[in-house]
Amino acid sequence: MNALGLVIFVLVFGSSFEFFLNEGKKVCYGDLGCFSIDDPFDNTLGYLPESPEAIHFGLTLYTRSNSRTGVNLGYNDSASVARSSFNPNNPVKIIIHGYMANAYEPWVLNISSLFLKKEDCNVITVNWKNGARKIYPASAANTRVVGAAVAKFLEMLRNKHGVKMENVHVIGHSLGAQTSGYIGSRTPNMGRITGMDPAGPLFERYAEQVRLDPSDAKFVDVIHSDALPIEDAGFGTRKSCGHIDFFPNGGGHQPGCPPAYKTGVEELLTLRFNEAFLSVACSHERSYIYFAESLAAEPCKFTAYPCDSYEDFVKGTCNVCGDSPCPVMGNDAILSQSRRGNFYLVTNAQNPYCKNT
Repeated sequence: MNALGLVIFVLVFGSSFEFFLNEGKKVCYGDLGCFSIDDPFDNTLGYLPESPEAIHFGLTLYTRSNSRTGVNLGYNDSASVARSSFNPNNPVKIIIHGYMANAYEPWVLNISSLFLKKEDCNVITVNWKNGARKIYPASAANTRVVGAAVAKFLEMLRNKHGVKMENVHVIGHSLGAQTSGYIGSRTPNMGRITGMDPAGPLFERYAEQVRLDPSDAKFVDVIHSDALPIEDAGFGTRKSCGHIDFFPNGGGHQPGCPPAYKTGVEELLTLRFNEAFLSVACSHERSYIYFAESLAAEPCKFTAYPCDSYEDFVKGTCNVCGDSPCPVMGNDAILSQSRRGNFYLVTNAQNPYCKNT
């Protein structure tokens, strides 16, 4: 393990003593149910999820009637939905941020705006900012409560407002992508999940009940942009976890991002922790940048090709898609929902990232 990897490991995982303090314990949060660290949910080093109030859980609705100023909704408050501009006949897009982030990040608001420009829909952003800013295992544990609350919200939309779960599309980044899996596992017949570089640490090697997998929605598409081990400053999972998994530039270090080792060490040594996190997170963030670009009205498409490995793809041995059209990474992946497997593509090193091939 290199120096940066060691520092990241210590900062991210901290102490595992929490496991011994909470072994056999559980917490219960009303209609959301109870949560324990019993198998298979023994992946968070003993940390139990916090309450919705503690993690500052919130839902904000954007529609074409209020595209700039969101309206707050209660996850179990049907009246708040009835008072809003929510249209149960329109598609529902749910956007979930990841670790060390919040629902007012520029990328969240940008994707929300792009969805509303593209179609008349209900965009709901999920905020769990206090829960996402803990030591990593604690934040990983909090995803379970976030998932349960959003699932309860969807249940209310279905039962009280007639929303069809097939019309729900959940888009999550990092820990938000893993949260999407918890939502889907509690929501029968949910239409789609887009996992944008699902978090790898504390999820990758665990059972499907703990992480995003194809059973969580009718269609699960995944963008891998930082699929490297944590000791190499990788935050995304290397495991294929969707019906279609896209690996731009091989799914690891993305072109145009600074070398994580060099910049991260320099910033850590000068105690610039926020800058260090941003340095090593560049590739991790590319997944939502690619997805946002796919929503924009551009003629270029992120066309991807089936291959056994990125090395074979680079050699040019698998640049055809057979009788079916090649799938497209991003929002239009739904057009190829009958396809299965891993797909590879290359991007530009800077905006615009889509590369005509």
